[in-house]
This record gives sequence, C-alpha cells and structure tokens, in this order.
Amino acid sequence: MMSFKDKKLVNENIPMNIVRLIGKINEYKGKQDLYINQAPQALERLKDVAIIQSTKASNSIEGIVVTDKRLRAIMKDDTRLQDRSEGEIAGYRDVLNTIHTSFDAIPINSNIILQLHRDLYRYISAEGGKWKNQDNIIGEILPTGEKFVRFRPVSASDTPNYMMGLCDYLNNEMKEEKIEPLILIGTFILDFLCIHPFNDGNGRISRLLTLLLLYKYNYIVGRYISLEKIIEESKASYYETLNQSSIGWHKGNHNLFIWLDYFLGTLLAAYKEFEQRVGLIKSRSGNKSDRVEQAIKSVLGTFTKEDIRNACPDVSESTINRVFSKLKEEGIIEVLGKGRNAKWKRLK
Repeated sequence: MMSFKDKKLVNENIPMNIVRLIGKINEYKGKQDLYINQAPQALERLKDVAIIQSTKASNSIEGIVVTDKRLRAIMKDDTRLQDRSEGEIAGYRDVLNTIHTSFDAIPINSNIILQLHRDLYRYISAEGGKWKNQDNIIGEILPTGEKFVRFRPVSASDTPNYMMGLCDYLNNEMKEEKIEPLILIGTFILDFLCIHPFNDGNGRISRLLTLLLLYKYNYIVGRYISLEKIIEESKASYYETLNQSSIGWHKGNHNLFIWLDYFLGTLLAAYKEFEQRVGLIKSRSGNKSDRVEQAIKSVLGTFTKEDIRNACPDVSESTINRVFSKLKEEGIIEVLGKGRNAKWKRLK
C-alpha cells in the first residue's frame, strides 16, 4: 500500500509516455463494443481460446506445465487430474471462469482475495485461502550458485493489516475517482506483489486480480485476448520492471512508472491483437483460405499452426492444414521441426 500512502498517486506528475499509452488504450476501449457487435459468434470462440491460453500461460510463468493434450482435457473438465500441476491448472481454470462470468458481483477486499486463493488450490493438498505464515523473499540464483535477494516483501505478521489497508485504499480511490483507472489498477497490482501475501500463488492471483479490475472499468479485452500469454512472451521485462519499481517501496520513494509503462504496454498490445483478430474474423471479402493466408502473412518471426488457429477461430482444421500445405509447396513458408507444435517461418 506504499504507493497510495500520503496521497502519493494524487500528487505525482504523470510522465508523458504514460499519458500517451493511456490515451491509445482508451481509443481502443472506445471501439470495443463496435467490434463485439460485428461478429458475436466468432468472438465467442475467441473467448474460449483466450481462456485456454490464459490458463496455460499464467501457470507456465510459474513453471507449471502440462502437455497440450492434457491441457485441453483439463479445460473441458472431463478428465481425472493426475498430479499437482494438473490440479493447479484446474484451479486457475475455475477462478478465471468465475471472474469472466461474475466480475460485476465480486468486490475487492481481503476476504475475496483469500477466497480466490482458496479456489486456486482446491484440487491439491496445499492449503489455500490463508495469508503466508512465514516471511518470504523474492530472489534469484546467481551463476555462482549463490542466492541473491532482490526484494524483501512485507513480513508474515504484518501481511493481514497491509492487505486490508491496500484494499481500503483501492476502494476509497475508486469512489473518489481522482486517479486515472489504469494507473490505479497497475499500482494496486504492484503493491500486491510487493506485499507478496501468500506462501505461493502470488503471481497467478495478481494476474487474476488484474483481469477482475480491468472488468470493473469496462476494459474487456482480457475476455478475448490472453493478457497472461502476452506477459509470458515478455517474461524477462515483466520481472525486471517489477524489480526496478519495487526499489525503495518500503519507504514510499519507489518509481512506480517503470512498472506502469510495462503494464500499460501489455494492455495496449492486447487491444491491438484484438483489433487484428476481429479484422480477420469480419473480413468477408475473401474466403476462409484467404483469411488464413492473411493471418500467416501478418505474423512476425516464427509461428505454429496453433497460433493461426487462434487467429482464425471460426476456420476448420482441414482448411488451415490445406493452406499450410499449399504455401509450403509454393516455397512461401517452411517448417522448422516435427509434430503438432512445430515452428514455421515465412520465406517470402
């Protein structure tokens, strides 16, 4: 809660790069209802893709991984969970679905955050829904094997009061409406991670709270585009900006705009991807094969068939395979490996 203390946010001068990012995001927000009304059925499929990607990516950031085949079975909730990793993924799936369907009825307070954490751990033996019972650190292993402490979060004994205070600050600022909502959301998440209130699961809960708070202010891009996947793809920057903005946090003299620049950049990237995918969905001038080709040509760097399936959620698997085979024969793309998850790249 150190970012809110002494009206720090109200008195801060907002850097121009932050102002510009907020302006661009709000431009996209102004168009989101138009996008949604244009292709509701295809967007429903896009939503299903985003839920799977978010569950996979948010857990993957924490080193929790399963095969794509097992992931699909878990997401359908028609399989017996085999180990802790699968239990953690199922828990994230449930909490994510709760937020998507009931965000308007979920207040932000300490008890709710504990409930979300409890539900995250409902399928495994680890006990969720309780604040940490021992002090923790945020660190890394140096090449020498020595452990380096990057940040010392709030002590276990102080955590309940800090979390109550943080939620009180947030709700008060939401009522007063003196702080730009996107700055308020990003700042709350930074302070949550600096408190680090749980023994485990802090990162995943922070990303779920991000989605919930964005919904509160009608930034609904997270329903259709996985914010977690964008974070996973820029994981080094994610951790580095959090680290830089946490320096001096305990004394309230930290630079929260380093983190906010990353946070807002992530949201802007999601809106750009949303617009691009809606453009592909509603492009009726060409047939579905043309749209698959367009999706392939719009990708930078390497890509997988899964990437293209996600970009064209209403196009059949057989059509996508046919376009890949055609472009491969024409020397436009080439495959870099074997199997379902093989990488591809464009040659022309």
